[in-house]
This record gives sequence, C-alpha cells and structure tokens, in this order.
Amino acid sequence: METRYTRRADDLGWLSVRLTKGGGRAALCEYTEVAIVREAAGRTYFTIRDGYIAVGQEASLSTANAASYLSKVGPGAAAKLVVTYTGVPVEENSAFKGKLTQQWARLAFNGQTATVTLNSVWDQAFTPIPPGTHAILTPDYSHAKTSTAGYAQATPGMVGNDVWFPIGLNASGVNSTRYVHVGHLSDGCVTVHELGRWTALYTYLISHRVAGTSGKRIGSLVVHK
Repeated sequence: METRYTRRADDLGWLSVRLTKGGGRAALCEYTEVAIVREAAGRTYFTIRDGYIAVGQEASLSTANAASYLSKVGPGAAAKLVVTYTGVPVEENSAFKGKLTQQWARLAFNGQTATVTLNSVWDQAFTPIPPGTHAILTPDYSHAKTSTAGYAQATPGMVGNDVWFPIGLNASGVNSTRYVHVGHLSDGCVTVHELGRWTALYTYLISHRVAGTSGKRIGSLVVHK
C-alpha cells in the first residue's frame, strides 16, 4: 500500500473525506497519514492511519481530489514552542471582544515570535498555563462553533483558524481542554493574539509530528514565568 499525507482543501484547514462504512464524512487535518488501498469508479480509497479522527477507517476522495490533496511528503520532526510570561495581567480593549484583562506572553517558534494571551477570563474557572514542559497534541476536531471567523475575515491570507492544537499538561497525552489557537479571548489557553502571526505558526505546527506517537503528538510547549 502506498502512503500519502493529507493537505487542506479549504482555508479553515481541513480535508473532508467520505467514509466507506455508513457513507458519512470526516474532516482530516493536514499531514494525516493514509494508505491507498484501491481506485474504483473515479474514486481513490484509503485507510486513515494516524491522528485522532476516524483512525483505522476506510475513506475516499474523488481521484482528481486525491491527486490534489494527498501528498507523498510527510511531516517533519517534533515542533517546539517556547512561551515566556511578560509581566502581570493588564487591561486591554479588544477590537473583537471588548474590555478584557490579558495575561500577555511572548511565543517563540521556528525562529519567529508572536504575542499571545494566556488568560482573559478571571472568574476562577480559568487560569494561565503553568510553567513547565507540556505536550502539543494533534488537532482533535473542527472548532468552527467557537467562531474564529471574524479574526480570519480581518486578517487577509489567514489559514487554519478553525484548527486548534490541544495541550497535554506536564507532557501528558491527555487533552487538558487548553489549546494553542488564534484569537483574543483565552480560557487559559495559548491564544495567538497577534493575528498576523497565526498562519506562520499554524503552518509550522501542522507540518510536524513526534516520531513513534501514531501521529498524536506535534511537539513540546515550554513555558517560562
């Protein structure tokens, strides 16, 4: 069987495929590994081999779309993000969310930087991510219901705004419900407030995987306070 790796078919960051069993659909993030099994009646069939979405199931694309969105080029080695707190929480008037109190930090990745907020909801339900080394996990599902569309509309060229990267605290493989994502409102996540930097960060993260994790880990997140 030939191995291929998915690519996004839209700016949100997903590739919609048809599942053979039941005829439903699944949205796969970029660089999901698949194995081609056959071509029939103008469709290319493959098994989804890693990640968190429909793993082990057979799916298909039209053969034309398979040629466009299934690549022989796989992901690079583990990614690394470094986040450093910058001072105490301060008030901000967000153009998108109004008055917020932000815990600012600086994110370094792949030779680049971005301003992030680590928390903007202070009702004791959410807290800024603690210092330490945490795991960045592979995207779990479409987060369209969280409505990041406004950020994308205000930022020409933004892609992957619908793709959120789960964080496993203390290098755990368990989704803590904190994410690396784009936006101005942070519930204890690493939220990329500097919208123009999101596409570069998304492109870096989605194209990397930790070897030996069945495509379930992107890399590490080191947090300094």
